[in-house]
Amino acid sequence: MAGRINLAREIGQDLLRHKWQLLLTLVTLSSALLVIVITQGTRQLTSEYNELMAEQDRLDIEWRHLLLEQSTLMEHSRIEALARDKLGMQRPAPAQEKLVTQR
Repeated sequence: MAGRINLAREIGQDLLRHKWQLLLTLVTLSSALLVIVITQGTRQLTSEYNELMAEQDRLDIEWRHLLLEQSTLMEHSRIEALARDKLGMQRPAPAQEKLVTQR
């Protein structure tokens, strides 16, 4: 009866005989995994960037609307109308005007 073959020892010897091929295989697999990880990270960052750009656009539009509203609220004719209607104020006649000077 022939001697039994130790499979683990045979695999180990075979790997030692082809150590450069094993090393290159491991380097190639590591490189492929790094490409996958970096690509996923890039996709996530690109998605986050696009969301931030959309938020910036929304905030810019809101800012423009607020500027328009501010300019509307600050118009002199509107302020004068509010003072006249809500506060009952009126423009004094020229005879009623008094000039205050600083000494």
